[in-house]
Amino acid sequence: MTPSHKPPSRRTFLMFGAVFLAGCRAAALAPPQKVTPEEARYLESRQRMVERFGRPGFELVVDAMAGQEFLAVEFYAEHAKHSLYRKSGQSLKTQTKMALSQPVPERVRIIWRDSNEYVLNPDRVTSRRAGNIIGDETIEVGTRIPQELIDDLTRDPRGTLRLKFRMSNQGTLFGWDIERRPGFDPKKRDQWGEAVYVGPVHSFAGGDFREAKIFNGKPVRKGWYIDRRTGVRIETDY
Repeated sequence: MTPSHKPPSRRTFLMFGAVFLAGCRAAALAPPQKVTPEEARYLESRQRMVERFGRPGFELVVDAMAGQEFLAVEFYAEHAKHSLYRKSGQSLKTQTKMALSQPVPERVRIIWRDSNEYVLNPDRVTSRRAGNIIGDETIEVGTRIPQELIDDLTRDPRGTLRLKFRMSNQGTLFGWDIERRPGFDPKKRDQWGEAVYVGPVHSFAGGDFREAKIFNGKPVRKGWYIDRRTGVRIETDY
């Protein structure tokens, strides 16, 4: 004989219903996670930049003045907990280019130390920077980008906003431009099966400096930067 199964009683339904409603009520009454004043300032700044730029994302380009090196470099969007860029040793030769999908930061805090060594924390698992902070500056970024550049990217989004930082003993220089590759088609292939190369074209270049254009190891267009002490524009080969 097949054993019979009694359907759940009304009392059982009511009991489970009470438990379910109690859980929902507890979830609804749970206090929201507290946001610190620092976190609130970061979120407000982030929202302002989202409203100004629309789509998130940019290319970060970082190097340093010729003959200068900075150790244990860290870039933070102002008030952010986590860095958006780190480098153990930043120089002209160690230039870094990286695509980031986050909103343009309103301001960037840049710090560097007298050593790039790490030491273990007391837990013997995690580590931290050992050097002392010898440089700490916060510079305007998103607020300096011209509206004309933003409008151009809105009209033709087939371009990349580049945020360029050149570290200097006088203070980090900041510049910007749009990079496009007109005519580039990833479907077009050369005789070796590689995508046909199309050189980048830059527009709306501005800020405290502009890098030189190098072809076959030689500058075909001089770079420049604004000297912080004199305000004079000085040409460079890099």
